[in-house]
Amino acid sequence: MLRERDKEGALLRAAVDELRRGSGGLLAFSGPFGIGRSAMLAQAATEARERGVRVLRAVATTAERDIPYGVLTQFSCCGTDSEVGPDFEVMRAGLLADAEPVLLVVDDVQCADVESLRWLDRLCAAADGSRVLVVVASRDGEPATDPQTVQRLLSRAAHRCALAELSAEGVGAVVRDVFAATGHPRFVAACHRVSNGSPLLLNAIVCGLRDSGRRCGESDVDAVRSLRPSVVAERAAGVLRAQPAPVLAAARAVALLDPAPPGLVAELAGLDGERCAGALGSLGALGALVDPGRPRFAHPVIREVVEGGMSSAELNDWHRRAAELLQTERRPAEVVAEHLLASDASQGEWTTGVLHAAGRRALERGDVPTAIRCLRRALLACPTAGEERSVLLADLSEAERSGAPVASMRHLSQALPRFATGSQRAAALARVPLMLLTVAPISMHNAFEEFQAHDGLDPAVALAIDTRTRAARLGDPRWCADTRERFNALALDDRVEPERAAVLLYAATMAGSDVETVVPWARRALAGGTGPRQAFGAEMLAVRALALADEVGEAEQWLVELTASLGGRVERTAERLVIDSERACVLVRACRFGDAVALAESTLRRCDPALIPVVARCFEALAAVVLDSADSGAAARVLSRYRDWDQAVQPWVRELRDAALAVSAQDATSALEHLLECGRERERLGWTNPALLPWRSWAASLYSRLNRAEHAAELIGEEHRRAVAWGAPSAVGRALRVRGAITEGEPGVELFRRAVEVLHGRGPARTLELAKAHLMLGRRLLATDRAEAAVQLNEGDELAAMCGVPRLRSVEEIAADGGGAQAELTRSELRIARLAAGGLGNQQIATELGVSSRAVEKHLTKVYRKLGVAGRAGLIALADSLDPT
Repeated sequence: MLRERDKEGALLRAAVDELRRGSGGLLAFSGPFGIGRSAMLAQAATEARERGVRVLRAVATTAERDIPYGVLTQFSCCGTDSEVGPDFEVMRAGLLADAEPVLLVVDDVQCADVESLRWLDRLCAAADGSRVLVVVASRDGEPATDPQTVQRLLSRAAHRCALAELSAEGVGAVVRDVFAATGHPRFVAACHRVSNGSPLLLNAIVCGLRDSGRRCGESDVDAVRSLRPSVVAERAAGVLRAQPAPVLAAARAVALLDPAPPGLVAELAGLDGERCAGALGSLGALGALVDPGRPRFAHPVIREVVEGGMSSAELNDWHRRAAELLQTERRPAEVVAEHLLASDASQGEWTTGVLHAAGRRALERGDVPTAIRCLRRALLACPTAGEERSVLLADLSEAERSGAPVASMRHLSQALPRFATGSQRAAALARVPLMLLTVAPISMHNAFEEFQAHDGLDPAVALAIDTRTRAARLGDPRWCADTRERFNALALDDRVEPERAAVLLYAATMAGSDVETVVPWARRALAGGTGPRQAFGAEMLAVRALALADEVGEAEQWLVELTASLGGRVERTAERLVIDSERACVLVRACRFGDAVALAESTLRRCDPALIPVVARCFEALAAVVLDSADSGAAARVLSRYRDWDQAVQPWVRELRDAALAVSAQDATSALEHLLECGRERERLGWTNPALLPWRSWAASLYSRLNRAEHAAELIGEEHRRAVAWGAPSAVGRALRVRGAITEGEPGVELFRRAVEVLHGRGPARTLELAKAHLMLGRRLLATDRAEAAVQLNEGDELAAMCGVPRLRSVEEIAADGGGAQAELTRSELRIARLAAGGLGNQQIATELGVSSRAVEKHLTKVYRKLGVAGRAGLIALADSLDPT
């Protein structure tokens, strides 16, 4: 159904009625590309056939405009042949003399060949007193094959109808027709704005949305703007292809400058003002352009068609000339840079300055991908020496931090020697993110050392350089000790930059200072809130300190908020990796091993092996899960999968990973060797706090399994002393538990009780240790106090299940097996367990005991958990111990 064409439809019906009464003539429709001229001709044919009128139709095309009588040969009545072919003069005479009414429909008449045009002109000149009605359509802005004849033909029309664009109401009606529902006002407004009232474009948009499953609601507005209908592109390509060279040149200029004043379009197109105005007028008449004052295409798909019609060499040349023109016109750098990026950008040294300025502005507004593109291209055009290159490299380094941190540090190290003054080099060093120092080249670390003893620096710059030097040298025992001493000299009311405070307090944490001193400073360092830049900042060290002090909930919350501050910015890749690797370690401290393994695996999957800090933290988290948790399969598999990523990580990380894999393979001897080597390396670095990595307790447990109690006692005694000095309950409780495991008799039981007492607060960091302490105490008590043993074992099982390791007791590496398992079970649970171990199914047990099968299922679930078995097979293996009490 044609919308807002009532007037034209009435004219058609009236003309057909006049034709039937014996009065023919000419009716002409015109309008731009996509306005619906062909639809009007189709309606004319339908109206005529419904009234018993014979219809002859033809479509003129640019491809056939040089073929004589090409349009006339499409009429089905040209069978009047002569010796040389169809006799069109006889055909015209026959039509004029025929008593039967005939409708001739010719679309795109401006493209008709000269012979057909003249034939139609003579026919229409004599059509008034005949039963012949001619209806033609012509496209505005299209150059005619024979302009004079077309003009004379159209002047004979009784009515010349210029089809208008659809109004907003008409667009709403079309939307309603297509979707069988009233469109949301914003949706209809978007359709009207994007289509400019063009029926072709409008129908292509709404039908495309409908066919893709969209509706006409408010949520579909963005889809209206993004759709690029292929049918419109094909029609537009055909229309533009037929245009003369000046019109195509103007179209190309508009495509590159859209929108721009006509004067600029003329200069880029290489046309004088008059010829350009004519070309733009033709494009406007065609319906390709809107807004003559600042011409732009009616739809983005038309611009894409114009650009797609150029070869790569042509497009490169046009972009190059556009860049030169816009630079001469002093247009914004980012506008000029857009064309430089699309061309070979080899026009001269001015391109470097433009691309650099555009990249800097893109960086300031947060458009990192564009900033990197501009700055990298600027670097290609920049001279290999000079201060300009150093500034450019420094800006590129800043842009690359999130997406390519390793390249970022490399570019900054290349920039440093090119700065004109030492003050400029120092200022650049003072801005280096602390968490990226690990991936910085050696030359940058040497630069820090150089400025460490430099006099005359701005005090703030000097302090920032000193802070970074200390952060980079935390693996140097001398520097670590000196940094710890500086922390110890602080008073809580001293004014210290959060960045420096975090580095100092973390050095103290690594050396095992007490939590009472460290935690207030850590909270103070994090008090400024969260922001994207803090992912690479020293605040991450303060978060670690909180987690090591058993404040894992606080640490995790800060990391969650930091992640939220990144928003949906996909370019913040490296920040997310750093945060996620840190959070994986915090989740281990919180005894959420399943979550920790999943996050560490996801992080490694997204990470570049060269991002050493992230890889090392993930390895540390996964190894800790294996060494602390009974259910270590998933973590070990991930460690094994990324085993070849150890080229750049620290030696102690490799040893820790290999120890975890050996434990997973049940190779206690090899695991112990790797753990001891890991511990020796960390001692050499001065990292003595057992909360950082409890390698001594893990090694003591392995020594105990290998029946080397003396070595186990020596190690765990030292860990206990250091844990007490640090003061975190989880570290102290762990040491007490392991000491209890290797201590026989009542002294061992007392150590377990002390461990339970220390860990009793049930903070997340203490949960697993408390579970182990309860289980070990319960096992020791089986021989002397079965009632209390059952209480302790049940409590341990409940806590282990909270950590996601319900099978902890069945494979606990340190504790002995103990006595009968049934001490943990109630009488009903024991009876059901014995029946299940005897081979009965749930329904059979329910029938035997007179209960529901659901009750049996619930009891068996508790039995499996309490006994640490996976199912009936495990019960069968314990059948002998399930004796009645």
